Amino acid sequence: MPKNNSRATILDLDEAVQLHGRFITYPTAALLLSTSSRTLKRLTARGELPCYRIGRTGAMRVKTEDVLNLIQQVA
Repeated sequence: MPKNNSRATILDLDEAVQLHGRFITYPTAALLLSTSSRTLKRLTARGELPCYRIGRTGAMRVKTEDVLNLIQQVA
């Protein structure tokens, strides 16, 4: 029986945040999307995937929610 998409997405997001945290690295995001980190950085450069500087070192991270929204756009 097919799941309601909005309900399934909410559960997937909650599960992903519990597993990986609210902000994730490009390599972790690449694993979730089955793509390369370079592809994700291109999406960031085009403004399709927002990124954030975290902490004093300025490490670049993306929101888990934003990464999962990319999957929704294609599916």
